[in-house]
Amino acid sequence: MNATGSILRFRSLDRLSLPGSRVNEDGIGLRGSVAWVVDGATGLSNEQLTSGGSDAAWLAGLVGKRLMDLAGTGGADAVLSRLEADIHSAFRETTTHVPEVGDDHAPSACLGLVEAHPGNSGQVRVQGRFLGDVIALVPSERGIVRWTDDRAKPFERKTLAALGAREHAPGSIPEAVKRQILENRTKLNRPDGYWVVNPLRPWAGRELRFEAQVKPGVPILLATDGFMRLVDVFGAYSDNTLHAELAAGKGPALMQELRERERSDLLAGAYPRVKTHDDATFLVIAAEPYG
Repeated sequence: MNATGSILRFRSLDRLSLPGSRVNEDGIGLRGSVAWVVDGATGLSNEQLTSGGSDAAWLAGLVGKRLMDLAGTGGADAVLSRLEADIHSAFRETTTHVPEVGDDHAPSACLGLVEAHPGNSGQVRVQGRFLGDVIALVPSERGIVRWTDDRAKPFERKTLAALGAREHAPGSIPEAVKRQILENRTKLNRPDGYWVVNPLRPWAGRELRFEAQVKPGVPILLATDGFMRLVDVFGAYSDNTLHAELAAGKGPALMQELRERERSDLLAGAYPRVKTHDDATFLVIAAEPYG
């Protein structure tokens, strides 16, 4: 296959998204030469602001719907700028008391967006834009590389430090952890903090950007951190071995293994984590000439 001068599109090879509890706040999608993964986070208030299953589910769903509409209407910068404006407007229309909503109350979302363009010597040039800890595993000329936004890592480490080694029941969050999360939210979408999709604070243009030349048809993974626990929490796989398993079509078995590992440590004592079960999502795609 030759991607030079061709119109490219992403094809879905495998996908699965499972909730960690009652409501799934993740999202995935693709249209034409654009694909994305979304991981929503609800605010800490008990008052729901939107009509979704949760505020984060509402935001993740809106991001996916608008990206489906906007994909192919312009470059990624223009698409994300329009997405920011649309989210801001939709949130104001949904929430009558927006001026009173604080950073600890409004939902936010991590976003990974990838685009396929004709590359050099028949290859595909894949570009990525990332906000937050969603992840892509890309088989580039340097081997399997991970694309993600690590700017929130210092704040995640503070949260885990507040959690310590204490066990906690599924669905409960220790008060020390809640206080740390509230403190972290004061750095949301600020120059000395971290950046995510948010309906109140500007974020478009703050993405971390990546690029790689890949062969047409090779599998590329988009995933949320809940699925990547197989690597980052449980240490059962490396990026390379996880990518190989997904490329071999073993996604459903991997998801089952993830849930079994979570259930075997229900109190999160052996493998510290705030949520015993997190929403877990992956999308395996391949770029190929179209038409």
